[in-house]
Amino acid sequence: MRTPAHSHSAAFPPPLLPVRITPGTEKVSAVAATTFRSYPGVRSSFGRDGTVVRHWSGKEARALRDAKRMSIREFAAHLGVHERLVSKWEAGGERVHPRPINQAALDTSLARSDDVVRARFAALIDQPLIDRPAVPGFDVRQGGSEVWNAMPAQASYSSDAELLALVDTGAMRGDALAAISERDLIMAAAHEASEHAGRAESTNVGTTLLEQLDADVTRIANDYVHMPPVPMMVEMLRVRRRVYRLLEGHQRPSDTAHLYLLAGALSGLLANASTDLGYFDAAGEQARAAWAYAELCEHDPLRAWTRGMQALIEYRSERPRRAVLLAQGGQRYAESATSRVRLLNIEARIWSRLGSTAETERCIRAADEARDGESSDTLHDDVGGVFGFDQPKSHYYAGATYIHLGQAQPALEATSRAIDLYVNGPTDKRSYGAESLARVDNAAAHLINGSLDGAAAALEPVLELAEDKRIAQLEERLSAVRQRLASPEFRDAGEAHDLDERIEDFCGSSAARSVLPPDAPR
Repeated sequence: MRTPAHSHSAAFPPPLLPVRITPGTEKVSAVAATTFRSYPGVRSSFGRDGTVVRHWSGKEARALRDAKRMSIREFAAHLGVHERLVSKWEAGGERVHPRPINQAALDTSLARSDDVVRARFAALIDQPLIDRPAVPGFDVRQGGSEVWNAMPAQASYSSDAELLALVDTGAMRGDALAAISERDLIMAAAHEASEHAGRAESTNVGTTLLEQLDADVTRIANDYVHMPPVPMMVEMLRVRRRVYRLLEGHQRPSDTAHLYLLAGALSGLLANASTDLGYFDAAGEQARAAWAYAELCEHDPLRAWTRGMQALIEYRSERPRRAVLLAQGGQRYAESATSRVRLLNIEARIWSRLGSTAETERCIRAADEARDGESSDTLHDDVGGVFGFDQPKSHYYAGATYIHLGQAQPALEATSRAIDLYVNGPTDKRSYGAESLARVDNAAAHLINGSLDGAAAALEPVLELAEDKRIAQLEERLSAVRQRLASPEFRDAGEAHDLDERIEDFCGSSAARSVLPPDAPR
């Protein structure tokens, strides 16, 4: 059943199939003005004789929809296209031209329209502003100029939507305003508020779904510390893509902020994984996305954590001074003791790389003081895992810092303490990456002290690590150990040569290389 042009029924007519236009019968839409002026004879001069718009744009599509008195949703169903496509046409105006198949559907719609709709369309496409509805008393003169005839202006509307359209265009003035029913105006305003509130209340996100996504992020952040990075990245991407799809829909503002927080946390996790695999540019891009989401949801713990992550990326990319500024900048967002301790440890490590003993010691003292705080936050403490910074990790960072300063004894003490805490702590909290790096730093400290046996014992568990857990930092730190093994002190020692060969074999098969195809360059 065909819906009348003036009806706003929810029942849509079947989508239109294009009609075949006989070559040579197209006429330029400039005849629209003539058609409107000669309204009594419109049947013979417009539509029934094959007249079509030569090339449809968003402007003509909007005019046809207005002429048919259809909503965007109704018009989309009428044409058999998605309502977003209709909105895109109309937003683009004369700059947007539908695809040929949709041009044909628009031709068909116009050709099947009755005389009143075609006359209304003819007037609309000759108006400079197609948003302005036709008001009785309006006439079109030759050349497309607009004048008002001698008839008194009257407002004409047959629905709430048409009445509110008149309000938008400013057509309700003087006599036109006087012709408006007070009750119609008040009820149209009330109905509009009710309908908009109903749409605002609708959501594609429920409490259970958000709880599941929170649980997914917590699980991933904690599993990552004892699982290989590549399969964990797949899981991170899966959950983040689900969050992205939800953000494309409609939800309450508070739920949107929650989804941005989840997207930011997952982007941060992907930045961390990209760093572990040695892809610093990709890590930087993920970290910038995490920062953008943290800004959108105004979440300070995520801001603080992301600044720390960005500082580590810059540090690993040989830009330590930029890294210091980022670590310091994160302190303004640090709400918890864990967050402050993490940022201060990161800053101390960077200063040690720059060779500043004074600044390094300042940060270490400040971290010790901050550790006594009792404040916590929802990311560093409640989620934890990659986002956390527990005692073992703190000692591991301290060991790396002392190695940069060439202080073997405090480095040995810190790394030994970290290893002991990881080995004897909860299995699900045992970070193979941090523990392995602590062992490498422990070996470096032994070599500084001249103990080749101590270094070999410290590295034994590291060199047995599975290929898919051989993160990029291990290769970097082991390269420094190889440089120490090549020093004059160990140059002639057979044990040093054996250890160097084992390290070389280890570095030839990292986690990133383990996912490359066999014939890929390594």
